[in-house]
Amino acid sequence: MADVDNSALAPAILTHLQSGAYPSSPSLSSADLTSDTLPSIISSLRAEQETLKTSIRQLSRNAAPDIDTWITRARDLQADILRSRETAREIVKEAERVKELKGEAEERGRKVRLLEGEVGFSERLGEGLRGFGEVNQGVGVVREHVLAGRLGEAVEDLETVETGVEDLGGTGFEGTRAFGVLQERVKGAREDLVERVSENWGQLVVAEPSEGDRSRFTVRKSLGNQPDVTLGGVLDAAERLGLAEQYAKRLTTAIDRTMLRPLLSKGRDGKLGKITVSGTMPDALECTADSQVNNTASILSGVKALLSHLRSRLPHQSGIQYSATFMPVLISRFEEHWLEPAVPLDMSRIDEFEVTLTELLSFADFIDSLQWHGADQLRQWVEGAPRAWLTKRREALLGDVRNLVFSGSQERKVVERVETEMVGRDDALAASGNGGDDDWDSAWEEPSAGSPERTAVAPASAAAPNQAPIEDDEASAWDTDDLDDKADETGEEAWGWGDGEDANKHPSPVATRTTPAQTNGIAPSQPQQREVTLRESYTTTAVPATLLSQIQVVIKDAQTLFGPEYTESPIAPAAQGLYTLPTLALAIYRATAPTAYAKIPVGNMLIYNDATCLSASLLAWQANTPPSSRLRLEADTNALETFAKRAYTAELDAQRTILRDLLDGAQGFADCTVQPNKAECESAVQQVVDRMYEVHALWKPVLAPSALLQSLGSLLSSVIGKITLEVEELADIAESDSKQLRLLCDKISSLKSLFVASEGATDMTFIYCPPWLKFQYLGEILESSLADIRYMWSEGELSLEFEGEAVVELIEALFAESDLRRRAVGEIRRGR
Repeated sequence: MADVDNSALAPAILTHLQSGAYPSSPSLSSADLTSDTLPSIISSLRAEQETLKTSIRQLSRNAAPDIDTWITRARDLQADILRSRETAREIVKEAERVKELKGEAEERGRKVRLLEGEVGFSERLGEGLRGFGEVNQGVGVVREHVLAGRLGEAVEDLETVETGVEDLGGTGFEGTRAFGVLQERVKGAREDLVERVSENWGQLVVAEPSEGDRSRFTVRKSLGNQPDVTLGGVLDAAERLGLAEQYAKRLTTAIDRTMLRPLLSKGRDGKLGKITVSGTMPDALECTADSQVNNTASILSGVKALLSHLRSRLPHQSGIQYSATFMPVLISRFEEHWLEPAVPLDMSRIDEFEVTLTELLSFADFIDSLQWHGADQLRQWVEGAPRAWLTKRREALLGDVRNLVFSGSQERKVVERVETEMVGRDDALAASGNGGDDDWDSAWEEPSAGSPERTAVAPASAAAPNQAPIEDDEASAWDTDDLDDKADETGEEAWGWGDGEDANKHPSPVATRTTPAQTNGIAPSQPQQREVTLRESYTTTAVPATLLSQIQVVIKDAQTLFGPEYTESPIAPAAQGLYTLPTLALAIYRATAPTAYAKIPVGNMLIYNDATCLSASLLAWQANTPPSSRLRLEADTNALETFAKRAYTAELDAQRTILRDLLDGAQGFADCTVQPNKAECESAVQQVVDRMYEVHALWKPVLAPSALLQSLGSLLSSVIGKITLEVEELADIAESDSKQLRLLCDKISSLKSLFVASEGATDMTFIYCPPWLKFQYLGEILESSLADIRYMWSEGELSLEFEGEAVVELIEALFAESDLRRRAVGEIRRGR
C-alpha cells in the first residue's frame, strides 16, 4: 500500500463520518491506518469539532429573540391550561348537583304515582263492589224468573249477568276468591235455567214409544196450567242459550222412535204403521199397525201428516232451522227401510216403481211448500233411481252367480255334443276302410231320412282341445306347432275339433282330405255329398246352463227397456248398463270357480268342460240374436276359453309332474339289471302305468271320448319322451340291460289299451301320442342286431322317427367296437 499524506487522510475520514461517502481516490481508499497516523487524524477531528461548536454558538446568538418569544407563549399556554382545569372542575360539580336534583325529582314522582294508584284502586274497588252487587242481585232475579217460569226474562237477565261477569273479569278481579264464587253462582243460575227449559220441553214435546202396536208423539203449543210457557218461548230460550242443535237432535230422536220406525218397520204380524191424529188428544199423533198400509202412497201420506202436524206447531223460523236436522234423518230412514227395498228386480214391477218415483217428486214439492230442508235429497234419489236399480240388479246377479258356483258345482249333468258335417261319399267310404265301418269313427252316423237334422247342444271345444302337447316343458295343449306332419294329418285333423273359434276349428276327417290333383288343368268331377253326424257325451256341472239362463234374463230385460214401451220410463237410462252385467257375472264365475271346484278330484277338467260349454252356448245364443242387438260377448267368450284352457293345462301339468316324479325313481335306468336299481326301475315303471290307469278312470266319466284320448295321449307323450331321452343318454348298454329295458318299454306299451275303443278295434295310440312310433322303434332297436337296425334305417321307417346321430349313439351304446359297427355307423351317417 502506498504512503498517503496524513493531511489528506483526515478529511477523507471526516467526510465518510458525515455523509458515509468513500474517498474517490484509490490511494485514499486503500491507505493503511497505523498507530502513527492516528494522532494526526484525531487532531484533525478535534479541530473540526471546535469549528462546529463555534458555528453552533453563533447560530444560537442569532436565534435568541425567537426563542424568548416561544418561551413566553408556552408560559401563556400553561396558564390557560390551568384555568381550563379549574373550569372543568366547576362543571363536574354542577353536574353532580343536577344528578342529585334529578334523583329528588324522581323520588317525588314515584310518590305521586303511588298516590294516584291508590286513588285509582279505591275507585276501581268501589266500581267492582258495585258490579259484584249488581251481578249478585241479577243472579237472584234470574232465579226468580226461572222459578216463575218466565223464560224470556230469565234469558235476558242471564245475558246481562254474564256480560257483567265478563266486565268484572277485565277489571282485575278474575283471580280473587270473590270473583270465583260469583262465577259459580252465575253458572248455577244458567244450569237452573237450562234445566227449566229442558223440563218445559219435555212437557211440550212428549215421545211415547211403542206399547204393543201403538206409539204416540205429542207436540203442544203451550202448557194448559202455565199459559206463559209456550213452545216458541222454549225454542227461543234454547236458541239464545246455544242449545238449538241439541234440541233439534232431541226432536229428531223423538220423531224417529215414535213415528218413523213404527211407520216403516213391519210388526210381528207383518203390518206397517199408519200415522193419524189422536181422537182424544188433538196435539198428539199416533202410529198404529194397519194392514192397508202396503204401498208408497200410504207411507208418504203418514209422513205428510207428521210434517203438517209439526208445521202447525213449530214457529216458522224454528221449523226451518230444525228441519235441517230431522229431515235428512227422516229421508235417510225412508230410503233405507222403504225406497231401497222397493226397488224391483222383476221387470213386471217396473210400472209400480215408476209410480213410486212420481209420488216422491210430489212429496218433494210438498216439502218445498213448507220451506223446509230435504226436498233436494229426495230429488237426487229419484234422479239416481236408474243407478240404484242397476246396482241392485248387479248385486243380486253377482250374489246368485257366487252361490250357483258353490252349489251347482256339486251337481253333474251329461251333455251330448252333436255336430253335423257334409262330406263326400267317396271320402266317407275311404275313411271307413273301403266301405267297412272302423270303430274309431263309429261315432259318425247318418241321420235317418225321416228324422230332422240335429244341431250341437254343447260346444265343440268341450269334446277335445287342440292337439295335445308332446314336450315336457310345453306350456299347454293348445298351440302345438312342432308336431310332425303325420300327427298333424292323422291326429289333429281327424279328432281335433278346436276351441269354438273359426280360426282354430279343424274340419272333419273326411272333409279335410285332399281332392285329387287336377290333370292337364281339368278339375275332377265334384264327388257326391252326404251328411255325417258326430255324437259325443261329456259331463258338466249345473253351472253353465243356470248361468246362461240368468244372463239371458238380464239381456231380455235390457232389450225390453230399449223398446218403445219404456222410452219415457225413468229407468230407461239403466238399459245400457244391463249389457255390462254378463261380463261381471262371468268374471265372478271365473274368480270363484277355482275355489269352488278345488275339492273335486277332477275340478280342473270340470272347469274346462263348464267354461267351454258356457262359451259356445253364449256364442250360439248371440248368433241367434238380431244384428241390431247391443249384445257383445266375444271378449267374454274369449276370456272363458282362455280360462278353460288354463284349467285344462294346469291339470295336465299337475299329472305330468306326478308322472315325472314317479319316473325319477328309476334314476335314469342306469344298471337296470343290478339290484337295487332293477327293483327301482320296475317299481317306477309300474307306478307310472298304474297312475295312467287311475287318471283314465278319473277323467273318463267327465271328458268326451276324443278329449279323453287326447289328454291321455299328451301325458303318455311326456312319459315316453322322458324314457326315450334317458335311454339315449346311456353311454353303455349291456346285452342284459337292453333286454331289461325292452321289458320296461313293453310294460309302458301296454298303455295302448287306453286308446283302443273295443276289442278288435283299430289302435289309435300313434294319433294321440305322436312319439309313440318312435318309442316302438326304440324297443325294437334295444333287441335288434346291427343288420336289423341297418335294414330298418335303409328300408324301413326308422329314419322318419330318429335322427341319424341318435341312432348312431344307440348303436355305440349297444354294440362293442368292431368293423361291422363302423360300417353300420358310416352307412347311417351317409344316409338321408
